[in-house]
Amino acid sequence: MAKVSSDITESFAAEVKELLEVSRKDIVTLKTTQNDAETLSRLLRSLHTIKGNARMLGFSTIEKLAHAVEDIYKSVKDGQVKNSDRLVKFVFAVTDKITDCVLSILKKNTDELNIELYLQNCDKLAAGELIDVDAFISEVNREKGLSLYDDDDEELSENVSDIQSIRIKLSRVNEIITAFDTMITREFHLKHQLDELQKFEEKTDNHELSKIRKQFESDIFALETSIFSVQEQVFDLRMLPISIVLRPLESTIALEALNLKKKVKCDIPETDIAIDKVILEELGDTLMHLIRNALDHGIETPEERKEAGKSETGTISITCVREAKYIELRITDDGRGLNYEKIRENALKLYPERTEEIKNMSDRELSQFLFQSGFSTKDGVTELSGRGVGLDVVWSNVEKIKGRIKIESTAGKGTSFILHFPLSLSTLQGLFVYSNKDKYLIPSQHIVDIIYRKKSEYITLQNQNYINLESQLIPCFSLSSLFDDQKGFTPQDADSILIAEYMEQRIGIIVEEVQQYVSLVVKPLPKAFRNFSILQGIVFDEHYDIVPILHVPDILKKFKSLRGYDIKKYEAATKKRTIRILVVDDSETTRQIERSILEGAGFVVDTAFDGLDGLEKAKTKQYDLILSDKDMPRMTGLVLLDNLRRMEQYKDAPVVIITADQSPAVLKEFEQLRASAVIPKGSFERGKLISVIKGLVGEE
Repeated sequence: MAKVSSDITESFAAEVKELLEVSRKDIVTLKTTQNDAETLSRLLRSLHTIKGNARMLGFSTIEKLAHAVEDIYKSVKDGQVKNSDRLVKFVFAVTDKITDCVLSILKKNTDELNIELYLQNCDKLAAGELIDVDAFISEVNREKGLSLYDDDDEELSENVSDIQSIRIKLSRVNEIITAFDTMITREFHLKHQLDELQKFEEKTDNHELSKIRKQFESDIFALETSIFSVQEQVFDLRMLPISIVLRPLESTIALEALNLKKKVKCDIPETDIAIDKVILEELGDTLMHLIRNALDHGIETPEERKEAGKSETGTISITCVREAKYIELRITDDGRGLNYEKIRENALKLYPERTEEIKNMSDRELSQFLFQSGFSTKDGVTELSGRGVGLDVVWSNVEKIKGRIKIESTAGKGTSFILHFPLSLSTLQGLFVYSNKDKYLIPSQHIVDIIYRKKSEYITLQNQNYINLESQLIPCFSLSSLFDDQKGFTPQDADSILIAEYMEQRIGIIVEEVQQYVSLVVKPLPKAFRNFSILQGIVFDEHYDIVPILHVPDILKKFKSLRGYDIKKYEAATKKRTIRILVVDDSETTRQIERSILEGAGFVVDTAFDGLDGLEKAKTKQYDLILSDKDMPRMTGLVLLDNLRRMEQYKDAPVVIITADQSPAVLKEFEQLRASAVIPKGSFERGKLISVIKGLVGEE
């Protein structure tokens, strides 16, 4: 069993005791009412909660006992077992054993007790068989009597003086947090009064008042420091170790891999990072689906991995890193990677009206389709991929915890899903900005950059302004355009632009001023503003003024609906075409020389170490031209060319052969297979090679 902190075990023990107390009451109620569906459902929920939490913390004895009682009452629900005094008597004995296990955890940090007799009788009862309850109780009492004389066993009774922790409902913690909000609000009001006092002091030039004001200022600063320190400690009461959701994933991966007949090992390093309970609740299902996605779509079968030159055993790793007040959680597999051309192909089928845009999308932009409802690159649905939530719901869950998710993938090497989310939802990090002379808070989770541009630096297309950033045209919109009341603003030498990103799409938000980065407690929107989708809450600034929080995804959607020009068509028409070339040669030195020459001419180059490797790479990615050696092990250039011409996507593609053998017979063979050019190996020059390739790909 993995090591569990004392705080967690104490909390678990208290919760189990509480659930057992409720369960016993429900068991008695069911005996008298028989068909009370609501009470039976509540009892099953309580037992299921005990079982699930015990499994997560590695307390297998409690898990087995709770599961056994759950099975009995499922049989009661199905009518196989009848509620009776004898059943109540038996089940109470089992729940007493669970209580003994809980006390053992508190005393010895283990729940390992002998429960074989209990499980045997539970299984018989659940199957509808009769058992001798009196004999069972006698045997239990006999064992208890013997344990009283066992010198090695510590007394398991719990005294009040031994209790080291108390349980408090989450609602009470939230009430305390709300009380702190009120204190902070009043503290802001005091600072505002201090500003007024300073103004009065400057007018009167009163030295006595200056002393009072300075002392008042010092006291307020000390009070503010204390309030925020205690508030952080209260927030910590809602924090739980992220290992609670990470630990069970190891057994899940092992079990699901067996079902899929795949060999997979799991790498989840130990971590003591704690996060908000609210975030933890959303994270469980999200991680489970990403793991299933990696197992089903990413990791290959042992045969496929062996053929690709990999170890038969795949690896799924989950790493968790804290960056200030944020967490980066990375789920990585070393599988086949994403097939971006397959994504493009499926996207074209689903969105024919966006054909031109999809054809010109980069790999990064294509990955957004994986988060669309119903989108899949897999032709069939397995038991694993066909259940649970889709990546669209994963995206939605990540949005709920104020996070973001992105994908990194390399064909043949694997895929990483990277989640970035805050430690707690109690506070919000963001930027105070001014637009239309009003103040807003823009959450930082969607802001990737802040830049400044002069009016002359914009590119204008059909009355829409764009900026060129990292070789990408980004449309820019003024935040004030979303609001009807235009108050006007003072012209600036350069515009302040926040680069916002959502669903792999970027938009520039023009504001009048970026004031400061803040971390503040969020309060819900007043009822009068709840119909405004672009607002998600409010905060108070240092002057006790209400500042609305903008909901970036809705803002981006509104801005995108204003676009009057198809930016993808413009980019396709104006940006330099990317030419992808595959170099195939068994000599590493030759590959490096040719790659250097071609990349120097502006081409994007991949390499393959022989004809067979080149053929596999050509199947996974579309190349504009293939440059191949003639003589190679496993598959020669001639055989490679023959295979390429049999493939639909390469039947007319340019293929250039480099060979020292310029005999008429060899040249005729390549001519028959429609080689685009045959260049002498011993004397090829850089200029000639580039000239031939540019001519074939239409770049001259």
